Amino acid sequence: MSKQFADLGIQEFICKALCDLKIVEPTEIQQKIIPLLLSNTTDIVGLAKTGTGKTAAFGLPLLQLIDTNLPVIQAVILIPTRELGHQIFSNLEAFAKYLPKISIAVACGGIPIKPQIERLATPTHIVVATPGRLIDLIQRKAINLKETQFLILDEADEMVSILKEGLDEIITELPKKHKTFLFSATLPGTIKQLIQNYLNKNAIQVAANMETLGNQGINHQYIVVNPIEKLDVLMHFLNSKEGERGIIFCKTKAAVNKLAKI
Repeated sequence: MSKQFADLGIQEFICKALCDLKIVEPTEIQQKIIPLLLSNTTDIVGLAKTGTGKTAAFGLPLLQLIDTNLPVIQAVILIPTRELGHQIFSNLEAFAKYLPKISIAVACGGIPIKPQIERLATPTHIVVATPGRLIDLIQRKAINLKETQFLILDEADEMVSILKEGLDEIITELPKKHKTFLFSATLPGTIKQLIQNYLNKNAIQVAANMETLGNQGINHQYIVVNPIEKLDVLMHFLNSKEGERGIIFCKTKAAVNKLAKI
């Protein structure tokens, strides 16, 4: 018989929210990570591909570890992009549907900071933030992390360059005895160095679903072009696919706006 979330130690009210979301059976990374986080004994490194349920793996036990009697920030979740930040915020809000006393805030760059400062002036337990915006809030003395017990680095390999520059400033604001939970889809040398520098030497490393290859029904193709040719090649491709639908990913918001106007 497969394990259920209750078997992993997740409390009734959170399990009820998961049931509403039709999330019934834990994924491999969730089965391995949830009991470790609930035990709250050491730092953890979780390795799993995107889409394998990492948010619930750290989010569910995190909600359970929050002391709602303390109106202070107890956990900070660092993420590489504003889009992922809002996604994790929405997921946590859904998981905490029957935990009305838990307060979650999101603080990401690319949008005005004033409303975020005003939000953080009210009691908050969990903050989901991009590193740059969090550092900005720290420098403005608009956020207090002196009682924060948990630091989660999600998709760490996607923001390692930012973390190398700003993590010291963030760590300085946290209590010395905080726990760090790092999640990544890959383990390059830069992440290994990050783990060595900022996590406990006894940190537990857990890997799951690393063989995941994605949807096998997708046909992958690519074209190598010079940067100056890229737009012409893309437009030729789109014109040859008239009447079909697709998604185009761009590196920056400016690139998205430029392409949308063509």
